[in-house]
Amino acid sequence: MLLFAILKEKILKHSLIFFWMFITAPAPARAPVHSYTPGKADSSSRPPWVTDDSFSQKFAPGKITTSVTKHTLARGAPAPSPTPAVARGTIQRAERFPASNRTPLCGHCNSIIRGPFLVAMGRSWHPEEFNCAYCKTSLADVCFVEEQNSVYCERCYEQFFAPTCARCHTKIMGEVMHALRQTWHTTCFVCAACKKPFGNSLFHMEDGEPYCEKDYIALFSTKCHGCDFPVEAGDKFIEALGHTWHDTCFICAVCHVNLEGQPFYSKKDKPLCKKHAHAINV
Repeated sequence: MLLFAILKEKILKHSLIFFWMFITAPAPARAPVHSYTPGKADSSSRPPWVTDDSFSQKFAPGKITTSVTKHTLARGAPAPSPTPAVARGTIQRAERFPASNRTPLCGHCNSIIRGPFLVAMGRSWHPEEFNCAYCKTSLADVCFVEEQNSVYCERCYEQFFAPTCARCHTKIMGEVMHALRQTWHTTCFVCAACKKPFGNSLFHMEDGEPYCEKDYIALFSTKCHGCDFPVEAGDKFIEALGHTWHDTCFICAVCHVNLEGQPFYSKKDKPLCKKHAHAINV
């Protein structure tokens, strides 16, 4: 029976979707911009190699000059150290330090601390002044969450700021997963089939449910009758003999010539070119 293969290009109705977690952090304060306007050069000024007789000795070839600049920290000022960015909603805890010769400035009242102090968010605090911004509960020995440049106890943060998980409908404290225009616990956004969390992996949507790539291919993908691999979005494929084939897999079962757009014959559910249409061993 003489047939024709028609080449098609697969356009999946289900899009491949990526998701990500993002951190909302306050934008760093912009450093002041100082403009500088050079003054008018003195007409009588001359270059140093003209005015300085020892210039040639100072910068002779092979001579090495080392310049050392000494910076002095103000008394009591902590040594500068990089403060890593903290994800929004991260639960933190202040660290206690005993009284010492160090006299840091309090992040609340900006006064010198002469006694035990707390360190949190890269700053120092009087223990009695490190309190929840809403209920004023002391945060010296309990966990807190930073939000909008203020600190809150866990209860107040959960009540006023914590997002709600789309799956379990409880408040999210800590890491937040953003996907499908909703927020999720990282352990709640899972594959509909195997129930494993996606983490940072990609996922596919089918009938409103997310699936990991492995389960999506096993459950929903169309497989090529020639190589048994999935026909993915963007792949060119052929529908013939009641099956789907990659365009490169639809070949004569005897000589393996490509039959895309060519007349072909079939025997035992296998395509054959005209030359091998009457082949016995197929």
